[in-house]
Amino acid sequence: MRRCYGRKEASRFAVGSGLAILAQQALVGVAASRKNARLTAVDAMTLSRGLAAAVMVGLLVSGVRARSGLAGWLGWGSMVYGSILCDWLDGPIARRLGATSELGAVLDLEGDSWLTLATATSAATWGGLPRYSVAAPLMRYALLVAAMRRIPYERIYADEPPWVRPLCIAQMALFTAALAPFGAAGTRLSVRLATPIVAPLQLLGMLGQYRRSQRIFGP
Repeated sequence: MRRCYGRKEASRFAVGSGLAILAQQALVGVAASRKNARLTAVDAMTLSRGLAAAVMVGLLVSGVRARSGLAGWLGWGSMVYGSILCDWLDGPIARRLGATSELGAVLDLEGDSWLTLATATSAATWGGLPRYSVAAPLMRYALLVAAMRRIPYERIYADEPPWVRPLCIAQMALFTAALAPFGAAGTRLSVRLATPIVAPLQLLGMLGQYRRSQRIFGP
């Protein structure tokens, strides 16, 4: 980072990513103590998504705004690892090893959400997406806080409707294309056409899921 972009940018990257990791570890410690559980090797793999998100945060803080070059490839590669490779492997591995747990489920869900928010902010900052693309990832936390006033955390996502996952996949596909350091004119056109469709649908889907949980689990 220092050789490519300068000392200040490299320092900001280190501070931003370091603080993100510290905050993540503090929250993980709180969650583990409340569950009275210890982290497993599979949990460590799940938490590596937080490292991917920390890279995105570091790049945001650094001030570097380029999809090409080291910054672009570092951010995009971290996102692909966290949202695709890690996300698709840690659950099956945990089930095969019999290492599933309530703590692991919490880490999986919140790791996904944190990485999605960091990726959405990056896509809106240097990926060319409009700022309203960040609305759904931010709204998720607002709705979570509102739901927890009436419903225990474990029950909020206990009965997830079937349309939630396809919407989440479409959203991350949009962010992946927007941040791709090798995107050509066709990719940029696809992103521009898909954004006004995917972003509002994801927002409406989250609102629908919230209202559904209130009807099913609310008093």
